Amino acid sequence: MKKILVTTDFSRNSEAAIRYAINLAALAPCELIFYNVNTSLGMDAWTQLDYNDSKDSKNLFLKDKLNEFIRKIYKKAGKEAAKTDYIVEDLPDVDKAIISYAQKCKADYICMSTRGGGIIDKFIGTNASSLITISPIPLIVIPHNYRIKPLKSILYASDIENIGAELNAVEKFAIIFNTTIDIFHYDYFMEQEEVKSRLYKIDHKFKSEKITFHFKKFYPGATLLSHLQDDVRKSRPSIIAMFTKQNKGWFERIFISSKTAELGFDTKTPLLVFRK
Repeated sequence: MKKILVTTDFSRNSEAAIRYAINLAALAPCELIFYNVNTSLGMDAWTQLDYNDSKDSKNLFLKDKLNEFIRKIYKKAGKEAAKTDYIVEDLPDVDKAIISYAQKCKADYICMSTRGGGIIDKFIGTNASSLITISPIPLIVIPHNYRIKPLKSILYASDIENIGAELNAVEKFAIIFNTTIDIFHYDYFMEQEEVKSRLYKIDHKFKSEKITFHFKKFYPGATLLSHLQDDVRKSRPSIIAMFTKQNKGWFERIFISSKTAELGFDTKTPLLVFRK
């Protein structure tokens, strides 16, 4: 982990991601790039020259504001800024701007805060909910009210479809911080011998001192989200890892079902989200 792009809109909610990233960098030194997208300027009634002058002036002001905003958070955290950069860009599409700059600077992760609790859009906010399905770069999504805790365990919710490659990605994060990985998989057909045999082989191949599998019966009377939420409450992981894809993959099915039922996900635990 060499670089983390940390997004902020200067709101109090965005401070949670900044604090989290600062803590990660203290545990495993890496560069933090603090990033803000300025969408306030438009071309209406502006000459190109006036627009460019105003944009440059506004972005200089915002970069100074970003420096001061981050400096205060470092001070409150009692930590010294090491390798950092501060970027403000003037672009109309926040999602595309974040991804584009993350790719440009070769960030390993994008760290951002949620907007609040509740169903999917309220839980993670418009930008984060969009980025989860389109970002090729892993996301670290931090609840807006999260307070720093020791990073000890990862709950990896898996469909087991591509366990080798996916577990490898989760392990790369876990090894940096010396955390354990608890893999939870839910299946309707746990009693079938064929399913038992397949899961046994997976467990035998991948389990280790740091990796534990938990194969659970998926009861049709409950949602996938409710099963997972119950295990999150019981195991109290430091972070939850998931993989998602745009065409309504396993992650989306969890949240679509919860949105229909107007159920809120556990908003106290950070998410580590990879695209399949």
